[in-house]
Amino acid sequence: MIVIFEGLDNCGKTTLVKMLKDYYESIGVPAEVSKEFETNIGIELKKMAIEGTLDSILKAYLFAADRYIRMKNISSEDIKNKILLFDRYVPSAIAYRMAEGVDKDFVLNINSVFPKADIGFFIDITPEESVKRNSDTKFNIKSSVEHLDEVRKSYLSILNENNLIYINGMQPIEQIFNEVLQRIEEYRKNNVKRI
Repeated sequence: MIVIFEGLDNCGKTTLVKMLKDYYESIGVPAEVSKEFETNIGIELKKMAIEGTLDSILKAYLFAADRYIRMKNISSEDIKNKILLFDRYVPSAIAYRMAEGVDKDFVLNINSVFPKADIGFFIDITPEESVKRNSDTKFNIKSSVEHLDEVRKSYLSILNENNLIYINGMQPIEQIFNEVLQRIEEYRKNNVKRI
């Protein structure tokens, strides 16, 4: 089952995904994490992002290529028998590129090869909170409040068409974890035979 997590930088996606993986493994349910910047293309993409040599169209293609390589390592059996936790998926490609003025349909077309998520979450924080939570100890492209505001607006405009469940990311992480876990378990109970 594909479970995706979306939101502004520093909204807590990575922490949440790790908590969920640990939880599911502790109860004997196989879970895996997939995140950006870990393939060869992803590593190069990260380097180019740090250097500031990426434009919006190149980002659209390279993030899709990184996602494609990650998806090639996932079998249909994995999708059926594991909980696959994606720290960003197609909606982030759409929201971030839309905020940079790229046509949504162009981004959708590039990403049309990827399977739809079974369930997805948008962890919402304010742009100001995103900047406040940023630190030099983690990789992060430093973004302005104005840019992040555009990204947030883009996300909010695509929630329904991407079946993303809105979660208030300003709550304590434990509260977010419990809310997300409850939603995943409801989905599993109603839709998944074995996991």
